[in-house]
Amino acid sequence: MANDFTEIMAKRSDSELLEITTKLKDDYQPEAISAAELEIKNRNLSTEQLENAEIEIKEKEISLTEKENEPLGTGQKILFFIFFWGVIPWGMAGTFKTNGYLKKYKDAWKFMKYGLFVFLGLNAIMFLLIYLTFK
Repeated sequence: MANDFTEIMAKRSDSELLEITTKLKDDYQPEAISAAELEIKNRNLSTEQLENAEIEIKEKEISLTEKENEPLGTGQKILFFIFFWGVIPWGMAGTFKTNGYLKKYKDAWKFMKYGLFVFLGLNAIMFLLIYLTFK
């Protein structure tokens, strides 16, 4: 099994190896972490290369945070408001969450709820007007 991990870790970038041995340590098996640490030692990385790898990790974290907080566009809000029902908008909202756009996911469901409430409210008013007209 260690051989498999050694081969896999040899294909990883410096920043990925560094991330595995530090931040993602709990997500990997001990053998995989050992293979990653061994690969880092085998590469004889200089301090400059390690610093560059750390910078890459920080940039990745920043881009993930920006992705999570990206809001829905105005056109998307309108579309989710109008087309609040059905598999297609629900699926689209689900793909936002799957792809890491958490704010877009929450906004999509929020505007679908608004659309549903407006639809129900307009129907209630319409039925009330019809009832009062023909009473």
